[in-house]
Amino acid sequence: MKKQTLIKTLLAIAAGILMLLVSFTGFQTVLPTGEAFMPLAGVIAVGTAVALGINISFIVTIISTIIMFVLGTADWVILVDFIIVLIVVGLILKKQVPLTIDLNHQQLLWLAIFTGLVQLFFISAFYGLIGLVLTGSPTGGLTFVQLIIPNALLTGLLYGFLVAPISLIFRWVARKALHIDNHHDDSSNSAGTKHQGSIIVDLRNSKNKDDKK
Repeated sequence: MKKQTLIKTLLAIAAGILMLLVSFTGFQTVLPTGEAFMPLAGVIAVGTAVALGINISFIVTIISTIIMFVLGTADWVILVDFIIVLIVVGLILKKQVPLTIDLNHQQLLWLAIFTGLVQLFFISAFYGLIGLVLTGSPTGGLTFVQLIIPNALLTGLLYGFLVAPISLIFRWVARKALHIDNHHDDSSNSAGTKHQGSIIVDLRNSKNKDDKK
């Protein structure tokens, strides 16, 4: 148990380092209020949630984002963005999917679609709201939306393409590191299914034995 906890901690640290590295990628959109960062590191947060659980992912994300503040690769909008994305992931998965079973491909598909759409609409709407508050006019809000739309579209598309494969890779790495075999449950389930099915008993052999007697 202690060994598994240590391995999960090391995997979480590795995920946090990946988030920091990814935060240097992407492009920044210049707004009247300053630069708007691309929240691409959230893909790592989603993969961590799928592999290690939503609680660990929240901890990793918050700590990593605070470090990003210091490095100048994120701001408070990015933190809010990550939290909302993880909430969506939690609602879709409902709970941590055990590493002993394979994730349903439909779940991964919905996960990718919803996280991509969340990024698209959240970034556009949130920065539009910021523009509305700062300028005091709908025109100012629309100006912010027009400026941030390329960032929002690219982020949404990248989430749609990257969430599923990264989640699968993270789960595979976690299984290997924790020495978990995903076929244990399948074998037990198949055995259970065999016992639940109809049992056909061949009585011919027993009849022949009785005749010999």
